Amino acid sequence: MIALAAAGVLLALMALALPRLVTGPTLYDRALAAHAIVLIAALAGAALAIGAGAPRWIDVAIVLVFADLVVAVCVLKVFRHRSLQPPVGRASALEEGGA
Repeated sequence: MIALAAAGVLLALMALALPRLVTGPTLYDRALAAHAIVLIAALAGAALAIGAGAPRWIDVAIVLVFADLVVAVCVLKVFRHRSLQPPVGRASALEEGGA
C-alpha cells in the first residue's frame, strides 16, 4: 500500500516537471526537466513493481536510470561543444575546411 502511495506522489511530481519540459526558458532547463522526468518514471516504476510483488521490474528501472545517465551526458556534451566529436577531431576538421 505504501509503495502505491509513493508511486502516486512520484506521478504528481512528474506532472509538476512537465511544464518545465514544454516551456523551459532555455534548452538546459528542458534537458534537466527531461532528465528529472525519466528518473521519476524509473522510481515510480520501481515503486509499482514493489507494490505488485514483481521485483524483476526493478532491474528494468535500474537499466532505465543508467540509459538516462548516458543520454544526459551526451546531450550536455552537445550543448557545450555543439558536436559529439572529440576536440582534436573538430580542430583538424576546421583546419582542413579553412585551408
